Parts: sequence; C-alpha cells; structure tokens
Amino acid sequence: MQRFGFEEYGKPSVFKSIEAPVPEPKAGQVQLQVLGFGLNPYDASLRRGEQAAFRKVKFPVVPGTDVVGRITELGEGVTDFAVGDVVLNYRPIGGYSEFVTASTSKVYKKPTALSFLDAAALPQVGLAAFNILHYMLNLQSGETLAVVGASGGVGAILVQIAKFEKLHVIAVAGEQHREYLRQLGADQIFSYTDDLPEDAADAVVNAVFGAADHGAALKLVKPNGQYVTTAYADVDLSSKPDVTHLQLNPSKDYSVHDGFAYLTDVAQKWGLQVRVAQAFPFSVDGVIAGHEMLETHHAPGKLVVMQDRHVIHPIRKEVNHL
Repeated sequence: MQRFGFEEYGKPSVFKSIEAPVPEPKAGQVQLQVLGFGLNPYDASLRRGEQAAFRKVKFPVVPGTDVVGRITELGEGVTDFAVGDVVLNYRPIGGYSEFVTASTSKVYKKPTALSFLDAAALPQVGLAAFNILHYMLNLQSGETLAVVGASGGVGAILVQIAKFEKLHVIAVAGEQHREYLRQLGADQIFSYTDDLPEDAADAVVNAVFGAADHGAALKLVKPNGQYVTTAYADVDLSSKPDVTHLQLNPSKDYSVHDGFAYLTDVAQKWGLQVRVAQAFPFSVDGVIAGHEMLETHHAPGKLVVMQDRHVIHPIRKEVNHL
C-alpha cells in the first residue's frame, strides 16, 4: 500500500509516496481502507518541523488525524462493527495512507446525514467544538455565546451546536461571510469592521487563526465571563481582570466515541454543515497541492484528499446463475 509522508522537514514538496505493508488489526481494532482524509494546519506545522522541539517523531512521518474509511477487517473481539461499515476516525497521526488500523474507541459509523467529503473534514474541528462547548464552558440554555472567527472550521461547528443547545449566538467573521453565518443559524452577525456590542456575551470563543482578532473577543465578553482561545495566545486581561481565559487543549474528560455520537445526533436531528474548500486527488501530488494551499489564505473551509468515486462507491457486479 501507499502512505504519503516525508523524511525531512520542509516545503510541501518533501512529501513522497512510501510503500508499506497493509497493517493488520490487533484485538479491539479494525482495519480501514481510507476513502479520504482531512488536511489541517497542524499537519503543515508538523511538516515544517515546528513541532520537533516537543513532539519526537520517527522518520518517515505520515501525518493525518481526520479519516473517513471503510472497514475491511475486524480484530479479535470486535462485535460492534462489520466489514463494509463506513466510519469516521480521529487519530493522533498516520491518516495519509491507503489503509490504517484504529481502536474501536476512535471510530464511529458515518451517518447518512454527512457526505463522504463532510466526514473527511469533520473529526478534528468537530471534536474541538464539542470539547469547547461541553467540557470547557458551562453555559445554560438562553445564555449568549460569541464566536469570533465564526466562518472557520471550528467556529462554524460551534455556531451550529450552540444553536442546537438553544444558546443565543453572536457570530463575527469577514463581511463576505454574512449569508453563510445566517445559514448556520447565528442570531446576531457582525463583521470585524462593525461596531461590536460591548460586554454582550457570557462566553466568547476566539477561533481566529493565531488568535489575531484585534481585540474583538475581549470587547464582546462580559467582565466576569469566559474567554476561550483555540490558538495558543497570551491574552491581556488588564481591562477585564475577572474574565477567565481558557486555552483549548486535548481533553481527557471525554471520549472520541462520545464526541462523534454527539455530532452524529446533531447532524441527524438538526443538520450539520461542514464547509469543504477543495478536494484533492488521492495521490502524493494531491497531498503536495493540498499542503501548498494550506500555506495560503485560501477560501474558507477544510481541505481534503479523497479517493476516486469508484473506490468510494464500488460497483457491485451481479452474477447471473443459469
């Protein structure tokens, strides 16, 4: 099988196709044929070597946390899944592959409410939004959540699940995203150039890349509210010293399975939009092109690498018995 990885840090061109044996599932695992995987800014950071100081990895490095795949083999003791099931998979690394293995605690059956593209794009941003709303913040129905950077991956999911939980949602993004934010269900919509309401939100999430929101989130949050940043940032709270600053980190309080179950429930009962900016071919050239786009200010939405439609929807031949 092929894996798409690199043996040195650098530009997108360091990616190469790596031949490897198909991994066999251990007890409690499933083997997946990868139908598609998401590309994340973290993958690009890993490729550039920015994680090297605190994350030791062995070369070759094969990135990839977001996977949609078809189960092709069951490990010993697996009874909750069957060969042929299409599942979401969230993993620490290794998703840029034709086949992977995964613990059953890290996979969940893809609901029909999500397309294959959506399923490849959802895991990281969806689980991050779930973590923020249910394990970092403590908001009650009717309270106000402000999302700055609401048109981005995490922000857009947050807007939707917050409305599902009957919160009042203030969404802030670029002027060109107003209609998109209306479709997501935001109650109040502002652009960065608008005069934002001060002290309007019980909690605010700064989901802007690099947390560079020019003070918008701090203006929106109430003096005793909660302020979450999705990017690592030092926040100057001198103007509102009673605000609690929380930094998004992987939580040990919830399971991936629980997160996927919740997102599936939202998708089936409420609907869940996952914006995909572009899909690339399932090849080393596709991965390189995707990473080149990761380095730009591309159109909003996730970038994904997808198998050919004949792999995703295999043609089943009927046999006529004479």
